[in-house]
Amino acid sequence: MSVNKKSLLELVAGKHHIERIDSLVSQPQEYRDIEWLELALQSAVSVEFSTIPPYLFALWSIKDETDEVAESIRNVVHEEMLHMSLACNMLTALGCIPQISNPNMVPRYPGPIPGHVHPELTVVLSGLSNKALDLFIAIEAPSDEEPALCSESQRGFKSIGEFYDAILDTFKKLNPKLATDRQITGPLACMVMEDLNSVESAINIIKDQGEGSEVSPIVEHTHELAHYYRFLEVRKGRRFSGVDENNQAMFDGPILARPDSWPAVVVPSGGYQQQDVPADVWQLINSADQLFTQMLDRLQVVWENGDQGALVHAIDTMFELSTCARSLMSMEIIGEQGNYGPCFRYLGESRNF
Repeated sequence: MSVNKKSLLELVAGKHHIERIDSLVSQPQEYRDIEWLELALQSAVSVEFSTIPPYLFALWSIKDETDEVAESIRNVVHEEMLHMSLACNMLTALGCIPQISNPNMVPRYPGPIPGHVHPELTVVLSGLSNKALDLFIAIEAPSDEEPALCSESQRGFKSIGEFYDAILDTFKKLNPKLATDRQITGPLACMVMEDLNSVESAINIIKDQGEGSEVSPIVEHTHELAHYYRFLEVRKGRRFSGVDENNQAMFDGPILARPDSWPAVVVPSGGYQQQDVPADVWQLINSADQLFTQMLDRLQVVWENGDQGALVHAIDTMFELSTCARSLMSMEIIGEQGNYGPCFRYLGESRNF
């Protein structure tokens, strides 16, 4: 039986929410039925969302918001928001309600990428640094650009693109009927999933913007670098200059100076606790958590009701969160080398959708 909104909620209600879905999503190809597709798309929503907090954390640690590195990372965040919206539309097209503000589906840091994607990686929240950039590069890496770190006995997807290939293959095999109600359109969801062609187009956008195509690191429809190569530019400190005779990216262009950033250290597991920080710091941490919770609650309403206006309000809340986070990142941790940062901690409770 299909995983409708009720049974999907039941599945994510347990303590090991994301892990339970991951274990099903990583099943071999012969088990990929309509239930698998719906669970995989819920994981896709979580995958896309899980990248946004670490990218925002690094972005907000940059002191000059107008710096070209900040602008590059900001563009990545905008496109990740688009990818999340497209994944939500795909899941909504199958009659399910994406679980965004369900606390059992909110990613926690440090933690894995959902969906058994890059199972060897642990994602953390920290300011802009070589270590953070190495993590971002690994997250966005195409399958053929990284070593096969998964053992043969460990199920998982070596890249986000490989994960979406499995989703697209299953869409084509099942050819499910798609519904357009409750899907959204606009700048952060550029298409409605009404048939297999639109699903394939959406997945190609997600893959090309993330890791580039087989043809070029430049995304055809935006004429901008894919995320993988944007982060490589920042890490290498040089602009992309083209590809060599083996179609390998070269970074011999103008110098891309690393901007001055607040040294926000890795947020501890579970986030900062009230008893461990000064009162003024806790006020900002708690405010950031409240704004993050409000943002997720507003995002939930978007696909729960097909409410385009709620998306605008969610984006407004993210700007408020940005202001709060930047203030927090300027505050030094007493007795340690480094500064505080937002925890991206959801404070809400489960709701009946």
